[in-house]
Amino acid sequence: MLPPPGCPDCEPEPICDPEICDGVDNDCDGQIDEGVRRTVYRDADGDGKGAGAAVQGCVDYGWVTNNTDCNDSNASVWQAGRFYRDADGDGYGNPNQWQDSCGIPAGYVTDATDCNDANAGVKPGVIKSCGVGECARTVQACVNGVEQACVPKPATAEVCDKLDNNCNGVVDDLPPITCGTGYCQRTVAACADVCELVETNPNKPPVEVCEWMANSCTPGPARAETCNNIDDNCNGTIDDGVMTTYYRDNDGDGYGAGAPIGMACTVPGGAASNASDCNDHDFNVKPGAVKQCGVGECRVSVQACVNGVEQTCTPRPPGVEICDKADNDCNGAVDDITIACGTGACRRTAPACGELCEMVETQPDKPPKEVCEWGEYGLCTPGAPSAEVCANDIDEDCNGIADDSSNSAAWLTFYPDQDHDGYGADWNSTRACYQPMGTVRTGGDCDDTRADMKPGAAEVCDGIDNNCSGTLDEGNVCDQSLCQ
Repeated sequence: MLPPPGCPDCEPEPICDPEICDGVDNDCDGQIDEGVRRTVYRDADGDGKGAGAAVQGCVDYGWVTNNTDCNDSNASVWQAGRFYRDADGDGYGNPNQWQDSCGIPAGYVTDATDCNDANAGVKPGVIKSCGVGECARTVQACVNGVEQACVPKPATAEVCDKLDNNCNGVVDDLPPITCGTGYCQRTVAACADVCELVETNPNKPPVEVCEWMANSCTPGPARAETCNNIDDNCNGTIDDGVMTTYYRDNDGDGYGAGAPIGMACTVPGGAASNASDCNDHDFNVKPGAVKQCGVGECRVSVQACVNGVEQTCTPRPPGVEICDKADNDCNGAVDDITIACGTGACRRTAPACGELCEMVETQPDKPPKEVCEWGEYGLCTPGAPSAEVCANDIDEDCNGIADDSSNSAAWLTFYPDQDHDGYGADWNSTRACYQPMGTVRTGGDCDDTRADMKPGAAEVCDGIDNNCSGTLDEGNVCDQSLCQ
């Protein structure tokens, strides 16, 4: 304030202005901020949003005229709102699960348009896909908060169009096409590029144009039928007219017999390709085989089979053996004739057949030549005689009589053996070269009328000298007999 004019010592007159809210009595009415105070709220975090109880005062730093702050200790959080549960963390909340809060709680979002809060892959803006091939389809995962079902398109029959019509994940997977039969059978893919040469410009060579389409199958060319287990002529029958008929071959000689038992390209074991055997139980009897019987000059050969009939082989009758280098009597030996000479121990035999050779002049001016002839020219030479040995029934001195030695020193003693026990009586012995009938070479018999009394017999208690020892019942045989 300034002092009044002309009165420097006077109190200055106050300067009065319109009242403003500044804690000063601006209009000089003795009241401060009258009529200009407002309802204000505390803004502790300085975010321009107040909170707490309303007071009358000036709008100054830290005070605002609103009470819209729901958290006056955090300048970034001021407005209360409704937040929605985002369980799958995809940024979209469940419209049916919400929470009003000052600030966003953990696990909550402001967007409430999720249609499946248990699947992060299902949310607004996401496309669902289903089906394969031509059955594939796509839909919006969420429409107006409702999850959409994805239903594949229906499958159709597969055709050759480079598409998966039957929706199995494989394009044009039609089975191969087979045509023809036997050797002519061919198999081709169901789909293929079918190409042809097309003229596109009159002055240029044709261009090959290919189109992917259903393939066609052409059977292969036939060939002459052979026996190989293949239908070569492609008439539907394997090896027709070329198989071999076979017959049972029991003896394994390569020739069968009886009725046919089958047909094949290769004749199996135990069979033959013919029925010409005349004896299917004998390997050696078959067509072309020769039967032989007899030996020597009796030997005969015949064909084993003639017109399917087994032939009988009958040997020729034997003859008398002669010296002709042939087996005339058919005993398996050639010229087996012998001649004998000498008598007794001097008797010898020799082959009757042999060669007789002599020197013969064949030409007057040349030396003679030896000529030999085979015939009954065998030679026999008797053995040399020796001193006669008595009682062996052999004629050693070759005089035609056995045991006839006149040398008494060579004679032997013989004992009569009436009881035939092999021992003779010493008292009736005789000496001779020829053994008399009823005699033995061993004596010592003490009773030649009893066969149970002889040297070496077992002694028994019977009062007889059984063993001819000169003593009766020796060796205590009678005592042993009584004990028993």
